[in-house]
Amino acid sequence: MFKRELKLNFKSLIIWTVTLLSILLMAFLVYPAMNISQDQVAQLLKVFPKAMLKAFNMDIVSIGSVFGWFSTEGYMMVTIIGSCYAALLGTNLLLKEESDKTIEFLYSKPISRNQIINSKLMVGMLYILILNLCIGLLTYIGFSLNHDLYFTKWLYLTISPLLMHYLFFFLALFISTYYNRTKKVFGISLGLVLGTYFIQTISMMSTKVEFLKYFSPFEYFGSRYVSLNGH
Repeated sequence: MFKRELKLNFKSLIIWTVTLLSILLMAFLVYPAMNISQDQVAQLLKVFPKAMLKAFNMDIVSIGSVFGWFSTEGYMMVTIIGSCYAALLGTNLLLKEESDKTIEFLYSKPISRNQIINSKLMVGMLYILILNLCIGLLTYIGFSLNHDLYFTKWLYLTISPLLMHYLFFFLALFISTYYNRTKKVFGISLGLVLGTYFIQTISMMSTKVEFLKYFSPFEYFGSRYVSLNGH
């Protein structure tokens, strides 16, 4: 059962991993060649409103370095794209069996319901771990080659997305148990990720709506706290 689940979901893992790694790799290759000075960065940031700079952490981290870029835009890509993958994976694991009418086939086998669910959970958690390990390895190499590695902060910025991805994975898995249509739950799962990110972004733009940040997982696993405190 475990091998079956590995095979069924392997293709999506490859697609999402290659896509995310390609975006990060392009930045690591192109960014140093841009040779951006701190003065140029300061002039560039003056154009943007303070609220927008705060929303993307550019008020506390300089984007003139590769690590600074990852702490702002790069980390945002990792959390959003990775969370979308985790949410879709959580949605697909159980619901696909219902929509494809293959759950009856599984029940005809000498396999208990616990074995079916546990195999799916193990595969989902394993694939999310693999995705984040690949991201962590690439960022470590990229920072090292650019002589811009802060090991402790890199470690926390690698662990935090993993925890967030697991959260969205289990939330989507839980939501999928109440529906029998894959497309509908896909929309709900993606809306959950993008909606909570939007809430967190809005909460940083004004003190009047700052309380909204507590309703978004992106607040609890963001890069801002790590960048400011180093833990």
